[in-house]
Amino acid sequence: MRLLSKALKGVDWVSEYTGQAVSWVTVIMILVVTYNVFLRYFLNRPTVWSFDMNYMLGGGMIALGMGFIMKHRENVRIDVISSRFSQKTQLWIEVMFGLLLFTPVFFFISRVYWLDFINAVIIGEKSMQSCWYPPLWPFKLALAAGFTLVLIQGIANTIRDLFQLVTGRTP
Repeated sequence: MRLLSKALKGVDWVSEYTGQAVSWVTVIMILVVTYNVFLRYFLNRPTVWSFDMNYMLGGGMIALGMGFIMKHRENVRIDVISSRFSQKTQLWIEVMFGLLLFTPVFFFISRVYWLDFINAVIIGEKSMQSCWYPPLWPFKLALAAGFTLVLIQGIANTIRDLFQLVTGRTP
């Protein structure tokens, strides 16, 4: 029991820390856009790297921030129906969806992103969105890590719900 509690707290800590750290990427994105707008409209010298930088930073930020959202259970839900049920029925619904839908789906999504990352490293894949041609492996690593963190946090949430369903208390 103690080991389970420590493991769940560890997962929560990683999700919390990652979410807070990656939130600062927003500031970097604002600086990149501001710099590009200044160069484009005031000096008539747009950057070739701004678009690539922003979609990579934005996509990475979203992927790495999803674990934080899962930890706080702020993900999109349809509570209109489930809120009418008792707490125990809601826990059953969470556990069933966690085991039968969430875990397998996010396992396969994570697997696909890790394979895509490995492939990008092996072939030296570059972005073809602009003439800058930056390497794509950092972006694909952020996606793979982000979806893996969501999977791990989702499993932790399911374990927590199952424990509460069985024992009536939280681990």
